[in-house]
Amino acid sequence: MKQRCVNLDWVEVYCLESGKNFPHDADYFRECGYFVREREYGTRQYNQMFTILDENDLGFIEVRRDPVSGSMANKNTGIFSPYSCHIRLCNRYCYHEQAIFLLSDFLLKHGYEVQRIFRLDIAMDFEKFDKGDDPHEFLRRYMSGRYTKINQGNVSAHGKDRWECRDWNSVSWGAPTSMVSTKFYCKSLELREAKDKPYIRYAWQKAGLIDDFNAMTKNREDGTTYQPDIWRVEFSIRSSARGWYVVEDANGNKVKTLQREHTLGTYNNKHDILIAFASLAHCYFHFKKYKEGVRKDRCEDKILFDFGENHVAYKLDRLMSDAPKDKSIDALLKRLINYKATHPQENVCKACDVLIQQLQREGIRSSMPNPYDRNEELLLQQLISMRIQNPELPLKESYEILQTMLNFKNEIF
Repeated sequence: MKQRCVNLDWVEVYCLESGKNFPHDADYFRECGYFVREREYGTRQYNQMFTILDENDLGFIEVRRDPVSGSMANKNTGIFSPYSCHIRLCNRYCYHEQAIFLLSDFLLKHGYEVQRIFRLDIAMDFEKFDKGDDPHEFLRRYMSGRYTKINQGNVSAHGKDRWECRDWNSVSWGAPTSMVSTKFYCKSLELREAKDKPYIRYAWQKAGLIDDFNAMTKNREDGTTYQPDIWRVEFSIRSSARGWYVVEDANGNKVKTLQREHTLGTYNNKHDILIAFASLAHCYFHFKKYKEGVRKDRCEDKILFDFGENHVAYKLDRLMSDAPKDKSIDALLKRLINYKATHPQENVCKACDVLIQQLQREGIRSSMPNPYDRNEELLLQQLISMRIQNPELPLKESYEILQTMLNFKNEIF
């Protein structure tokens, strides 16, 4: 089975607040028991903007409300209803196994009426295309005219103009008015140079794209390591219609016979997200081998992805923090690895391995908002309770009972 690292990367809905508990401002959510971080200023469309935090003081839901042109005093003449608001699931939570459930549950609990999905991004990360093509080389060939794309005629690219060649690292397709825009870029470069996101690195590790969470390296069969470039294809859907979007051709014309369902229920889990991505890729990441004098639709396909029955979405067991990684741990790891490489003595290598493994575990643990999930916390509480009530019960026996109950790994203890 080939694992696919597919995720949502942006989920934002346009809603109407419930008139029953109006207004759903920051104070309302504080009264509901949430911690809220307010921004001193709003946006061009909304006067208020704040973020609802989770139990680890990390962003969960972003709320923009109180429309500038929809105040209660002008509710009959304003562009927006005074109940209008935008609700966005914070980026870290988009990678949660139950991202849509968490958002839907929040909306239902507080009486929001969903009008439509305002923006939803679906992304898939990979090192190589399915037929072995290198993404960087494919992008270079596309920019040189070796390949041409079906649909979405508008294109913009980013890279560096070097003396020997132009080095491209991202390209986007689609007009500002397009319902769907496509982006293809080197995501690992962005994490290294722009903003580190541990929860994405952890997703890569769980999907088998990297082996070392901290260094973002992968092991070769001969035992050596390398740092792979992880590329991303990302579709951003901005449909003004409720519950669907329409596929567009190369000229931006909407093909009304190609409508796609577009509701929160369409993206319930990783499997549904994979199906949606495959459908979008068929329309919006479809390339042809250029041949002079031949119509585009008659040129040979350039196969990049092959979504067959043996492809499954990866599973994530926990959500990492959004705090950047501890660079001191990273630096110490590199020093130890280099030291081991230059000191082949068996006892030195064994000592280095112990330290390297411990630092790698520490690097993962430092990126967790909480080292234990709810089940693990419950297990530890039960273990303590069992020891207090039955102090004569051997620790090993207590441990074995609870480990059997919840089937946890030894490292937890």
